[in-house]
Amino acid sequence: MTSQRILSSGGLLLFLLSVGYGLFNDVFLLPARHQAIHYNLDMALNMAVKGDITMASAFAGQFAQESGLREIQARIPFHLALAGAMTAIPLWLTPRLDISERMKRIMALFIVAGGLVLAAGDFAGVAAEPMLGRYLVLAGYAWMALGLTGYLLYAGLFVWLHEEERHSKRG
Repeated sequence: MTSQRILSSGGLLLFLLSVGYGLFNDVFLLPARHQAIHYNLDMALNMAVKGDITMASAFAGQFAQESGLREIQARIPFHLALAGAMTAIPLWLTPRLDISERMKRIMALFIVAGGLVLAAGDFAGVAAEPMLGRYLVLAGYAWMALGLTGYLLYAGLFVWLHEEERHSKRG
């Protein structure tokens, strides 16, 4: 599989996953999460008014936890769409760069796999372990940045070397 196919199919896959998860989140997860947030806030305020500070604190803690989970679930489609969008510049640069196809494939895989690891980190933050999720999110960003930086460095070197050739032909 060529680097252009990896970037185009990977970018399309990331966008489709973004739309699919966003739809799933909005239709199935968000109403239940919203109801749980509303219930916990209501109960925290009622318990505080009644003077039961221990129960009010427990409901406030549950409210904070539900709000945090809602925020993480809302970031998943954003991260997938961001990773899909990050394939656009390398997709445009790939045919113009005079480097090995193997290196182009490696950098393309870093970008696409980084987007998937980024979303997996958000899933892990919701489902299992928040710290594991944070580390996976950081790893996903690092992989995407490594792939994009590689493309941009090669593009910069390509322009710089061809600038030298252009000046030597004139002189």
